[in-house]
Amino acid sequence: MNVNQETDGPVQPTLEQLDTWCEQALSSASSEAREEAERRLRYFFPTFSETQAELSDAYGISSGQERVLAVFPTIKGPADAARLMTWFLHQSAKVYSQTYVVRRLRTLVLNHLGVMADDQKSALRVSLLEAIREKGSEMPAFLVDDITRTLALVVMFTWFDMSESRDVIDQVLEGAVHRVLALQMLRAFVEEFNRELPARYIARQRRVVVAFRDKQLKAIFAHALEAMRAATPAPGSDTTAEQRQALSQSLLLQRDCLGFDFIGLAPDEASDDAVAIQIPSTWKDVVQVDGFLDAYFDGYARSGPPISSQFIEVLVQVASIRRSFYMEAVRVQFVRRMARGISEILSGTIGLEDVENYHHLCRLLARFRCIHTLVEIEDAAEYRDLLAAVASFTMTGLTLWEWSPNSIAPLLTFWAKVAATHDVRDDSNAAIAGDVISETLPRVVREFLRAMVAATARAADSGDSPLDNTDLVLENMSSVAAIARASYERCAPVVLETLREMAAEYQEMLRTGQDVTVVELQLAWPVYAVALCISARQPYRSLPEDDRRDADMFATALELDRLVQQRIQSNISTPPCESLELALLQTHVAFRSSFIGEGGHKVTAVFAQLSSLVGLPDGAAVLDLILQKVLFNLRSWPAQSPVVHRSLQLFHDMTAGYVSVRQVAKLDTITLLLANHSSEQLQFLHSIDEYKQRALYYGGLARVLFASDTPSPAQFVEFMHPWTATVDELLEMPEEQLVQDAVRPNLIRVLRDLRGFLAAISSKNNFMRFFEWLMPQRIELVHRAVRMGRDSHVQIAGLKFLAEFAYNRTQRLNFDVSSANGILIFREASQAIWEYGRLAIDSREPVRNVYKERYKGVAVCFTTLMRLVAGKYVAIGVMPLYGDVALERAYQTVLELLRQFPIADVIAYPKLGKATMSMLEVLLAKNNIDLVQLTESAHEQTMRLCVEAFDHAETAVSSAACSVIDGLLTAAIECADAGRSQKLVELVQARPDITQHLLKTMLNIVLFEDRPNDWSFSRPLFCLMVLHREFALQYTSQIVQYQPVERRGDLIAALKDLLSSTELVLTTANRDAFTQALTHYRREVTAKNLILMVPSTQTLGAPVDIMKSTDSEAQEAMAE
Repeated sequence: MNVNQETDGPVQPTLEQLDTWCEQALSSASSEAREEAERRLRYFFPTFSETQAELSDAYGISSGQERVLAVFPTIKGPADAARLMTWFLHQSAKVYSQTYVVRRLRTLVLNHLGVMADDQKSALRVSLLEAIREKGSEMPAFLVDDITRTLALVVMFTWFDMSESRDVIDQVLEGAVHRVLALQMLRAFVEEFNRELPARYIARQRRVVVAFRDKQLKAIFAHALEAMRAATPAPGSDTTAEQRQALSQSLLLQRDCLGFDFIGLAPDEASDDAVAIQIPSTWKDVVQVDGFLDAYFDGYARSGPPISSQFIEVLVQVASIRRSFYMEAVRVQFVRRMARGISEILSGTIGLEDVENYHHLCRLLARFRCIHTLVEIEDAAEYRDLLAAVASFTMTGLTLWEWSPNSIAPLLTFWAKVAATHDVRDDSNAAIAGDVISETLPRVVREFLRAMVAATARAADSGDSPLDNTDLVLENMSSVAAIARASYERCAPVVLETLREMAAEYQEMLRTGQDVTVVELQLAWPVYAVALCISARQPYRSLPEDDRRDADMFATALELDRLVQQRIQSNISTPPCESLELALLQTHVAFRSSFIGEGGHKVTAVFAQLSSLVGLPDGAAVLDLILQKVLFNLRSWPAQSPVVHRSLQLFHDMTAGYVSVRQVAKLDTITLLLANHSSEQLQFLHSIDEYKQRALYYGGLARVLFASDTPSPAQFVEFMHPWTATVDELLEMPEEQLVQDAVRPNLIRVLRDLRGFLAAISSKNNFMRFFEWLMPQRIELVHRAVRMGRDSHVQIAGLKFLAEFAYNRTQRLNFDVSSANGILIFREASQAIWEYGRLAIDSREPVRNVYKERYKGVAVCFTTLMRLVAGKYVAIGVMPLYGDVALERAYQTVLELLRQFPIADVIAYPKLGKATMSMLEVLLAKNNIDLVQLTESAHEQTMRLCVEAFDHAETAVSSAACSVIDGLLTAAIECADAGRSQKLVELVQARPDITQHLLKTMLNIVLFEDRPNDWSFSRPLFCLMVLHREFALQYTSQIVQYQPVERRGDLIAALKDLLSSTELVLTTANRDAFTQALTHYRREVTAKNLILMVPSTQTLGAPVDIMKSTDSEAQEAMAE
């Protein structure tokens, strides 16, 4: 069958053909077959929502032919399309067909339900409901869900206009469909009403959602509750499959009802309300009834998995209901019953052999304690029973990491919350279970460490260690630290004792030469516990005794660290343990954060204790020790190790603050490091692949070197000496020798190190010192690197150094007016761009990786030129006057590079596309465009790039494309208005097809799409309308012709306001007025839900003249 209307004419498809195409579209392994099936199906089932990109087979600026959506002749609009889709839904028995057509129907309803008449909307609603009634029992669950969600959209969009829509839910509640099917439908309704629609529907959706919440949600929850009670089996009785299905669906529906967004689409996540369920007070007659919780606990006890876990899931949400929902007396009863029910499950281990039941019960404990402080029952027997049962359960649960690893976190959260409200003065108060808490907290800490140590030993062979997920380790350890800090007198000795025992065992194993691989892994747990306990210190609550305990633990960790370092320094046969090293680093980070910080250390009890234990009398001594630890790791670990990255990050943090960098600069160790920063002993410096690590290292050294406001020249010269020797040595070699394997790594390393060092320089004076060191002789090495055309790695290293060298970061390149330094930088950088550009353009060698070997270097060149021009430290406008060819060569090179590569590639590679548009935005700005000698081909290429960039994934790139067009057209219009003859004016006037294509593209984007950067599009769009006012009116009138009659009136009024908002003369005031009018237009179409239809072959209406239409004519258009 041929569906091309223009060639063979329309042919009515058979049901079998439609079924075949749907199956091919959803399941064919061939992309060509899927695309062909999609094309055919779009013809018969249009959604009128296709984008212009989907309509166009190929891009063509000069093409005057308008792309129009081809549809079946009997389809005159969305209502006809919906009628055909619902007919097919009823007629077809194929799941693929039903799935495809329902998804198309959902898109149609979402965008164009508003243009249908009330009787058409009603027919659509009835047809969807009938489809579920007739076929729902035979359909897969996901298909029933999809149809119901589409029905829910129809109900949502007609909620206030048609009372019959609100009755749909009542019909389902009253038994219009089978019981299980009704529960499934209600669940889909709740989920769809709770789902956030696209931004243009938010205001309308919120009004409907509030009405649904107030009038229907409570009834749905009550219906689900009754269905649950009816389906819950009696004690000892069997259940049918239908009964189990009804029970499961009722529980899932309750879960969705309680998970509804009661307070709006953006809750304040900074408060506990983010986890508390804010159900309305009107639900009290449903929730606050006798036996409410009994139904869930009884149902859990009488059912098996997976339904039993669903009972617990609902209980988790019930426990999350805000405390203020209950009056005090009712809340006491609720908390007592919940505590008693949990205790019964724990004491009887009811259903806990199932991992889902176990996990959700752990969640229930955490959520129950997070929402309810339990202060209401702390003097009741239930409270003591609950704590005792949870304590016993926790001791067992902590040993089950392999079985349910995600369940430990909620268990620790429960005890962390208990500890947070526990007063150590109540430790012996049995009346409020103080004795249970005081005994349990240290047990939790001890058993957690023991359990994790044991799990680590068991996982050593399997390789699935609990230490693998560092984030989860720190999260759990944070809870353990919170528990320990609440009763530090009891818990700190537990952590310290565990660490000392294991450290002693480790020392003995080292002495006897045993394998310590597993023990080192196990030692990471108590070391992490020490780190997090120290990190959890709160200065305003910490007692001197607590600080001394921190000192004891830190000193013990330091002794262990000494043993580890001794083992690494010896010629060990087994590699050291990364997890233990990361834990030891964490202790240094924690101690620095808690006792030294950014504001300088204060004398506390901790330093007196450290002085007596390990001879560290003050913060400076500790900082020096931390720095020595960092250097030891850098000497001992390979560059790829996370230990090196974490050590360098710690070094960066120590040198990043204004106070901390001055503290570090006074240390003896840093003085030694500055004098030997390129030492061969630092293993990570041997690698040429880890630039970020080198940047962290040399960035920190640069901040330390320049920490003093006036560092002596001798210090700088001494620091630069290793680089001076390396660069001078490389400069003495012939260029052919630089590509040799023995020399090439040194060249890449020195370029990357200099770049990392330079990136950290923020002041003009310090930059001048580097500038004077580099210029004019040593910069030649960079040019040699750029000219190494067969080695892209070396080229890119040189180009990136120049990009950083030309970057006016923190205004460090703002030289004096009489200084020639800016011109020198511009010349060197532009020379490198020209050198690389010539090699790239003239190269005929095949490339294996086009991005790494070509586009990456091109992107860096574009970035460099953008920084040169945007830095504004060079008066580039005077260069042509004095015959300086640097600017002209740079401009010609980048424009020629743009012409060398396919437009699709320039935009397809994100970094290249971003660099390209950023450069063009600066080069073609209004004040720079006179310096660019645009040819006709370069002009067309630039416009093509901008059109492609409109659809870039990053909004900043499309905004930059708009800025390019705006700058270019603004300059052309202003020159033409002033009567000045210029090449740019001739280019624009000679190619009206380009500007008209831009105008159509931008109008399509502004009118048909919802972009976050409408402001950016409004600026060039106004320029285009100034150039082609009549064409703009003609095109917008044509768009209106293709819209349904029901929308034309409102659309004509909105477009008339937009197009007549200001005089089409290029002034700042007119441009701003047009931007405001576009914002007003966007508000109008959003408020009235004016989503434009894509023009189709069957929707062309009578011609309209927007500017001549009156309000009465608009009303006539609506009534037509």
